[in-house]
Amino acid sequence: MAEQIIVLDEQKMLTNINDFPTQLEQSWAALWVKDLPLDVSSINHILICGMGGSGIAGLLTKELARDNGKLPITVWADYGLPGWVNDKTLVIACSYSGETEETLDALRVAIERKAVVLGISSGGKLTELGKIHNFPVVPITYQSSPRAAIGWLYGTLLTALTKLQLIDLTEKAYFDALTELKATIAKKIFPEKAEELAISLNNKVPLVFAHAPLTALSKRWVNQLNENSKTFGLSAEVPELCHNVIVGTEYAIPEKIVVLYLESRYGFSRNLAREKVLHKWFDAQQISFVPLSVKSSSLLSEQWLLIHFGDLLSYYLAGVYGVDPSPIPPIAFLKEELAKL
Repeated sequence: MAEQIIVLDEQKMLTNINDFPTQLEQSWAALWVKDLPLDVSSINHILICGMGGSGIAGLLTKELARDNGKLPITVWADYGLPGWVNDKTLVIACSYSGETEETLDALRVAIERKAVVLGISSGGKLTELGKIHNFPVVPITYQSSPRAAIGWLYGTLLTALTKLQLIDLTEKAYFDALTELKATIAKKIFPEKAEELAISLNNKVPLVFAHAPLTALSKRWVNQLNENSKTFGLSAEVPELCHNVIVGTEYAIPEKIVVLYLESRYGFSRNLAREKVLHKWFDAQQISFVPLSVKSSSLLSEQWLLIHFGDLLSYYLAGVYGVDPSPIPPIAFLKEELAKL
């Protein structure tokens, strides 16, 4: 058994993490029975706007639909919008709080250009704009920090695009993946393994590597390690990292780095083969290399299982460092200072 890690968790982050399957189930059920009054018959592109915990749902959707999507999907994490956005673009503004200034600015441009608009939010200015400009806003009713509501955010986005017949996903496929997630969690293997890995990351810089279709997961993991564990980490994508990042590790301090390699059974064969070569390289550099994978019957299930495991890892690493995973003072400081400008 792994050492029991005690986490200072005043805001019940672990409860949110363990609510992940329930969030996915409730988000689908809440939207599936409602009308979604949007005419998407003439759209030729989907653009998903969102920052941080809200925006990661867009990246996960883009990667899920990478090989069999019906329309191109772009994820936008900035002010404004690309020049090509017009009345044939579906712009989905995803902001848990409804107050994210970058997303609100992107939404303003989308309205000006007469794009087809859909909002996903728990309220705030985004919901008010929906009433003023007559576009639907799907409500998020789960109370937590945005990053802890990933099940609601991602589940709502998938449900909306499925209802609109814009991605190749069915209700059966969604709930088959959910059943697999619940069954795996019920075995109670993840917490012990996450604790063991968290202990090994003490005082280390995690480099989270992944190839498609798990590159969005590598970003999610690093975001969670940043925010929950209050630790520095970097994500990088195979094969691109093979052309640059590995050179930067040649003179690194090996005992300070751990490579976490997310393996997908659904990736391109040449990318799958690179794992062995990378493992060999990092062994030669005396840098710890940890392959991580899950058993799954679909890419959606693989995504969800790795989201849950990564969230647990970040939670227990917060315990290793003796910090509460919920507060994020640097982000609060940044928002307060920006509000003064």
